Amino acid sequence: MIDKLKDFFYREKVRWVNRFIYYLIILLLLFFMYGFNDASAGSYIYNDF
Repeated sequence: MIDKLKDFFYREKVRWVNRFIYYLIILLLLFFMYGFNDASAGSYIYNDF
């Protein structure tokens, strides 16, 4: 049973989809953290550079 699961998760398409979802979640979290402020409302991610 475990060997079947390993075979499934090591398929190239499954690994690609997992990475895609992982980076999409990171991107969405960053958007929700910094995306809802307008120009005059507090800090923005690039203001300190």
